[in-house]
Amino acid sequence: MKKNPSLESLQKKILKLEQEAAKNRELENQFKESEKTYRHIFEHSPVMVYRSNYRGYILDINKAGVHILGYKNRKEIIGMEASRFLYANPDDRRRFQKNINKTGFLRDFETRFRRKDGKIIDVQVTSTARRGKKGKIEGYEGFILDITRRKQAERALLESEKKYRTVAESSLTGIFIHQKKRYCYVNRRLAEMLGYDSPEEIIGKSFWTIVHPDSRPLVKERGLRRENADFLPDHYSFRAIKKDGSSLWCELRATRSTYLGEPAVIGNFIDITQSKIAEEEIRQLSRRIIQAGEKERKRIAADLHDEFGQTLTSLHFDLEAMQKSLPAAFIKEKGKCAGLISKVENLADVLRKTISHLRPDLLDHIGLISALEWYIKEFNQQRPEIKINFQTVGFKKRLSQEIETALYRIGTECLANIKKHANATAVDIILTYSYPWAIFVIRDNGRGYRTTTEGLPLRNTSRGIGLMSMMERAASLHGKIDISSAPRRGTTIRVEIPLL
Repeated sequence: MKKNPSLESLQKKILKLEQEAAKNRELENQFKESEKTYRHIFEHSPVMVYRSNYRGYILDINKAGVHILGYKNRKEIIGMEASRFLYANPDDRRRFQKNINKTGFLRDFETRFRRKDGKIIDVQVTSTARRGKKGKIEGYEGFILDITRRKQAERALLESEKKYRTVAESSLTGIFIHQKKRYCYVNRRLAEMLGYDSPEEIIGKSFWTIVHPDSRPLVKERGLRRENADFLPDHYSFRAIKKDGSSLWCELRATRSTYLGEPAVIGNFIDITQSKIAEEEIRQLSRRIIQAGEKERKRIAADLHDEFGQTLTSLHFDLEAMQKSLPAAFIKEKGKCAGLISKVENLADVLRKTISHLRPDLLDHIGLISALEWYIKEFNQQRPEIKINFQTVGFKKRLSQEIETALYRIGTECLANIKKHANATAVDIILTYSYPWAIFVIRDNGRGYRTTTEGLPLRNTSRGIGLMSMMERAASLHGKIDISSAPRRGTTIRVEIPLL
């Protein structure tokens, strides 16, 4: 049977339409499924998702948006004009629209919204422009994050930074942050202290730029100890170099810390130049007083030797002559003369010892070591139960008269304190010539005592007078004394005096 061509063509068209209808139904199902998925994402997104028209009227908003804006349901917001009811500042809406219309996309736009209860919140908007068939912008859609907490934290941090910057910039001390071997922050006071026009002239420079060459060994040693966490925040003084090359004395207080997540050193400088000048004046005054005292001792010793000594010698000769001139029968009178001669000899011996204590001839003519040996011998005659071990190291020539006198007086004062207070049985004395220092160490095994931070007795102030005089002698020659003691552990005194 012959087929009808028109029927066959119609059947093909019907089949094609059925296939297209099935394909459309499949696409429709896919679209519905996709719309269902995106609607689920839209509704359950933790951030605000919205759609609006070109004029800013809200067309749709998710539950998170309703919650963020403080409304009960979506119906209260849909149809609302954003510029009037949402934006705390309507100008922000115009600024948003101007920026997004340029590129069709706007990321992390920050503004402020007003909730239903009137509370202002900070938000961050990321949106795209929605275009129609002819490419004309019909509206906008995107995500909005509530960043109120973050902005509050930022404002608090900014306020805190402003507060501390005000403190730092108004400080009377120079404040700095040193990181990666360079200054990364310097306040204005430090710049002024060092003679710079602004902090920017110092920022980026090495720390050593401002340290005087004479002070670099000390500063380097302290810096290494700080890096190795050897000690707590410390302070010390050193000479700094100003911009014009002149120098000043400053006190540094510094500690390890972190700055912007990286290790750093934070500290401050105090200009102590005037204090150092005053210290030097006091040191020179103390030095002149000590020199005047030694000169007076020497004068008194000479006067005693010349005047009193000669008188005793003359009296001794006169008594001997009188004794010899008496007849043999005057036995009683000769005995009285012998007694008087003995008393004169004892008085002369006391006079010699007094003169030696005032100013021993050995110190002037032979030197420090011999003078100390003589004093130790005299000491042992009075206190034989105290064993003294005296050693010298490195001495090939004599020290200056001023240094020898200071060390002699310190040594005799130490032994006098031991005799009066220590109840010791053994004393070690070491005198060392170690250029550029003369080092005197005396150690006893006595009762010891509780000390202040300076090494002075904590309670018995009368014992500290001798120690203070020793400190003054050392300080007058730019020396230093370290005193360590503890109950039942004896006392050690270390004196260092520069030879320069």
